[in-house]
Amino acid sequence: MINNPVYRGRIIFISLVVMFALPAIMAKTVLSQHWYNSGVTNKGELIEPHSTLDSFGLTNPYQQQQWQLGYVIPDKCDEFCQQQIYLLGQSHIALGKYQQRVQPVLLITPNSDSIETPQGSYQRLEVNQEFAQVVGQFEFVIVDPLGQLVMRYPKVDSTAELVPQSKGLLADLRKLLKLSRVG
Repeated sequence: MINNPVYRGRIIFISLVVMFALPAIMAKTVLSQHWYNSGVTNKGELIEPHSTLDSFGLTNPYQQQQWQLGYVIPDKCDEFCQQQIYLLGQSHIALGKYQQRVQPVLLITPNSDSIETPQGSYQRLEVNQEFAQVVGQFEFVIVDPLGQLVMRYPKVDSTAELVPQSKGLLADLRKLLKLSRVG
């Protein structure tokens, strides 16, 4: 029966269909069942949907000039908050050759605590409640030179997590700066 040319042709045809269709069917199943975790390398959370400072009614003092690494000052700036502000400055210093392309910024909401920082060490940017709904208290945010909010780094729970978060933020920012020609 195998020597029958019609039967042999059907076997070859079915084998070819299975050979090409099976990987597509398997891929569709893996993706639809969420068995696959994509190879995301960023440490922060991408801000979706697309948001800009202009969309919140804010003016960008560094429009077309520099990236911004911002930190939202909370209602009460305690020792944890002060450590995050310190790490904001250290992250800026650690950028090395990219340092001139980034401006560290303290983002002040209407409810933010009034804090004293060394003169000239950080720029301040007043933000509104709409902005505070996207990027909350104790959070870092990366803003590109076009005023688009790119990534946010949610509040960590302990001081032990601050340094790994800062390293992740620095790695993401370096990648963005390396790939970007803006600012």
